[in-house]
Amino acid sequence: MKEIVIPLLDWFKKNKRDLDWRKNPTPYTVLISEVMLQQTRVETVRSYYKNFIEALPNLKALAECPEEKLLKLWEGLGYYSRARNLKKCAIQIMNQYDGVFPKDYRKALELPGVGMYTCGAILSIAYHQKYAAVDGNVLRVLTRYTACSSNILLDKTKQYFKNKIEEILPEDAGGFNESLMALGATICMPKVVRCDICPIHRNCKAYQTNTIQSFPNKAKPKEKRIFEYTCLFVTDGKHYILLPKEDNVLKGMASPFLVDRFLSSNDAADFLEEHQFSVLHIVNLNDKKHIFTHQIWYMKGYLVFVRDLLSYPKYTKEQIQNQISIPICFKKFIDEINLN
Repeated sequence: MKEIVIPLLDWFKKNKRDLDWRKNPTPYTVLISEVMLQQTRVETVRSYYKNFIEALPNLKALAECPEEKLLKLWEGLGYYSRARNLKKCAIQIMNQYDGVFPKDYRKALELPGVGMYTCGAILSIAYHQKYAAVDGNVLRVLTRYTACSSNILLDKTKQYFKNKIEEILPEDAGGFNESLMALGATICMPKVVRCDICPIHRNCKAYQTNTIQSFPNKAKPKEKRIFEYTCLFVTDGKHYILLPKEDNVLKGMASPFLVDRFLSSNDAADFLEEHQFSVLHIVNLNDKKHIFTHQIWYMKGYLVFVRDLLSYPKYTKEQIQNQISIPICFKKFIDEINLN
């Protein structure tokens, strides 16, 4: 694959996008941007990255950030464990490495939330070390270029291409890694492929054999599990009850009363009265659907006015809008309730 190095670097210098995290990259800015970009589009990440860096400009600020504020900054990106792992990572770096991201690959790989790809990206882009950064974009480009039918979801396939890339990495290892990622993000995309302007298409085996859409090979995804829930947003007209979800998906995140079956409005009133609430009025909300990686949630929702919120954790409209991080699946109801 040596023949791809110079064409890719030349192409990237002329065509790289103007992104905030590419300006004077540091281990911290690369860490934040790469974790945000996991399963999220660049255009979506732009504003989140800007706000995050303004609020938490360095590892020390991240390590000391209250979780409530951290999750609010992350709200809408999903996969909240990524944000929590970022904080754990920052705390470990502050405690073990005096606030400096380690340059040693093995030590970096031991940090919370730092996998093989993120580790390679940080060490190559910020520290100019010769490590590969193999993400989905890179695997798509290289399996097409070599017509490799190995399953890209397997660790051994990722390790194979990591080794192959590191055999050809130039001095500008970070630039080369970014060029591969950028090619996959803008030219060699999953469904739309712009081979006519690809700088390496002439030697691409999939292009030569007209088999581009046969690569990459992925194992069939597991069938998504279906769940049915009723969401009860309980209010006294001034405050709203939000509870930390107790288990599984979204564990610890702010949640309404969540019942694992569909309830009629009468059933909802009975459920709350069993929990000692005095129900005054119930408003039907529109049904919602939310798709997670391995689950689909179908949700009924009710806005329930009660006489007293008892001893449950309660929040004002302003707190919900500005301080509390609400998962998107519940925020769909919040937006309908209209707390503005």
